[in-house]
Amino acid sequence: MLMAAGFHSEPSGVTGNIKLWDARSGSVAWEVKETVDCFSDVTVLDGLLAMFKVGVNSGEVFFIHLRNLSTGNLWVCLGDARKFTSGKKEGLGCKIESHGRHVFCSEDGDLKLWSEVLIDSLKKMEDALGERVLRRNSVGRPKDMGASSITNLCFGGNKMFITRKDQQSVEVWQSSKMGH
Repeated sequence: MLMAAGFHSEPSGVTGNIKLWDARSGSVAWEVKETVDCFSDVTVLDGLLAMFKVGVNSGEVFFIHLRNLSTGNLWVCLGDARKFTSGKKEGLGCKIESHGRHVFCSEDGDLKLWSEVLIDSLKKMEDALGERVLRRNSVGRPKDMGASSITNLCFGGNKMFITRKDQQSVEVWQSSKMGH
């Protein structure tokens, strides 16, 4: 599968389009056009078979399970679903990226980490389904919170690279080999 996503702003609001292409056949496997809380950025987390987006209006993180794509637009909000009606563009410029079994999302100058917490592990062993819960944590030192807005976020090996608005440097964060 290959994902293509893009959005544009027009007088009536922001419109986004996400397509999943079947690379073997060259045809579109799934497509969604969004107008209510279009995405500021989108990523796929293979380990959870899920797609994540940051809503451009709400700034909240949403996800959709890749097995539920054919049933319609079933984005699940991981934060406050009521925020998208505020009319503010709180998610404008937010970046989201997946690495390992984690999702990282920028919120202005802060970085949030979403990770899976397994609930009911005994049941999971019995029926291989279990219940999935995603939890949010802040990443970084308290004194660094609220720094300049994050403009880019990417991964390579066990390192995360961050660039910030109006800064000519690149932050490099490294995790232990066991941490990712």
